[in-house]
Amino acid sequence: MRQLTIQVPQGYGERTLRLAQAHNGSNLSLSTAADADGPIESVTSLMPNRQVGSLLEALEKEIPEASVALTPSAVLSMHLPTDEIPRSLKETQPRSSIEVFLQGVQSIGSWPSFLAYAVVAGVIVWIGLYTNSIVLLVASMLIAPFGGPAMNVAIATARGDLRLLKRSLLRYFTALVTVVGVTWLLSLVFGQTIATNQMVSTSEISATAALLPLAGGVAGALQLVQSERSSLVSGTSIGMLVAAALAPPAGLIGMAIAIGKPEMVISGVFLLLL
Repeated sequence: MRQLTIQVPQGYGERTLRLAQAHNGSNLSLSTAADADGPIESVTSLMPNRQVGSLLEALEKEIPEASVALTPSAVLSMHLPTDEIPRSLKETQPRSSIEVFLQGVQSIGSWPSFLAYAVVAGVIVWIGLYTNSIVLLVASMLIAPFGGPAMNVAIATARGDLRLLKRSLLRYFTALVTVVGVTWLLSLVFGQTIATNQMVSTSEISATAALLPLAGGVAGALQLVQSERSSLVSGTSIGMLVAAALAPPAGLIGMAIAIGKPEMVISGVFLLLL
């Protein structure tokens, strides 16, 4: 359930209440208040996740002056007596499409922190490939900021939102170029001349190469639509799974350019495109 607080001009409260009720709203309440422009009416309602989007569409058509506050965390709707609460709790529902979209928009952070994470991820992935450390490669996947932009590209494509698609692609490729640039620079600074075993292993393309990005996409989709109370895996873990298909190949490209290994560069580019 999601809690919505809807503020409408005076005289529209009853209509808003009926709209919320028609969309399976519960714990409905109507109160009068005042804002800077004068008296208003406020309706509070608990809505099933799947009804949030349709209620907002109905409000937009009938009461375009309405303003809505949506509580992003789940709310439990319970009915007393207390010993009946376990039976009255309804099954957890997936997020509505509007919630998925808003969650994606909220994940777009500031550029300085985004670039800082990309630089740190590049440093760690370089150390992991250079020292053949699987642990450090895993750490770079946790830090690399690839998951958010990648999933926002999917959301923007599904919605046909060109503006969000451009912003997401810009951040996506900026992060990749940053990791490539950092690993290239570090290889030059430390005078690397040969490919390490981990670089060779990363550059090898098997028949199952397509399974990792597909698995990351499926897991990302599940994490986006599931309510936080029914999600068995954290968003950080999903972001790591997405980065697993991106961070090592991006680091490989930068290091392979520095030591003059065009075949490894081609393998890395292929894995990124895949």
